[in-house]
Amino acid sequence: MKPERMYLDELNTNTKAYKVKVKVIEKGRAKTSPKKGVIYQNLLLEDDKGNKMRGALFGDQVEGYKEAFVYNGVYEIANAPIKPCSEQWKSNSNELNYQMTFRRQTIIQAVNTESGPILPEYQCISQIPKAGNPDDKFDVLGIVLYIEEKARKINISKEHENLVREIVITDHSTEQPMIISTWNDLAENDCDVLSSWAKKFSVVGFTALRVSTHKVSPLHQVCQLQ
Repeated sequence: MKPERMYLDELNTNTKAYKVKVKVIEKGRAKTSPKKGVIYQNLLLEDDKGNKMRGALFGDQVEGYKEAFVYNGVYEIANAPIKPCSEQWKSNSNELNYQMTFRRQTIIQAVNTESGPILPEYQCISQIPKAGNPDDKFDVLGIVLYIEEKARKINISKEHENLVREIVITDHSTEQPMIISTWNDLAENDCDVLSSWAKKFSVVGFTALRVSTHKVSPLHQVCQLQ
């Protein structure tokens, strides 16, 4: 059966032969499930109508699809199995109630491959809004001024404890430094690598930052990296 071109909001668990054009607007880091010990990676896909759906890679797929999906890349995907998506995996209520999985029958084809590699779209710190759409992401390039020595524990709820660690950066466009909050596993070993860079005032690029709603000093702007 020839795949029928569809949009994400037209897909469900009964959809079999289809193809959809999507953009990877979020590519999560590979993580290990604390309960099952399985490596997984989440993607967030968006079609031309603005519909958003999660994509999920498991086990060997994480390495196997490492080069297949690029952040901000546009792809045509055909015949990927559609599964129900649990609310706990959604970052906001605008995402659809299904997620895309990937099997042998799935066909993935990059769109506009002749345009070359997709590079970060760095902006000056002064151009980053202090408030805005939580789905918006920004790339910044700045000098690392300070990194917290250790991650701190924050209790968001009685059942939930998170680690957070702050990085302070600046650039030529502003006199007000930006605070980047890193969370959980990213706040530990990955931040340790940056500690030596702060001593040298190294220039570092940060991609896919979100503007945070946490209340802090008005002298600082806060973004978060998760």
